[in-house]
Amino acid sequence: MTGDAVPPERLRPTQLYVNAEKLAAVLDRVGPSHEFGPLPVYAFDGRRYLTDGHTRALAAYLTGAETVAVEYDEDLPAKYDVALYRECIAWCDEAGVERVSDLVGRVLAPEAFERAWLERCTRAAERLDGD
Repeated sequence: MTGDAVPPERLRPTQLYVNAEKLAAVLDRVGPSHEFGPLPVYAFDGRRYLTDGHTRALAAYLTGAETVAVEYDEDLPAKYDVALYRECIAWCDEAGVERVSDLVGRVLAPEAFERAWLERCTRAAERLDGD
């Protein structure tokens, strides 16, 4: 999967929300170049999911980028808790967040993003560490 270019709409999120401040910064920085850098992806159950770069993926979608570069995040299992990613995927499925475009109505102010997403992930990670 290294070096693939795919439409942003084909990428599946592992995150329910995007930070509005970060999104504005990415949109300001990128401009008409549509250079979003490679976005890391990992295959869970045969489907390609973003492991990071949700803000850049949404910016690509919003600016009409036809494709974005992706690279396979082969080190993910060694660096991160795959069980937490799977839980995040389940949350996305439950909320109907299946495509990058589903994040359009889920852009939050930084404080709300921290409460709604970062704290939720922290609680889940702590619970999974205790299991």
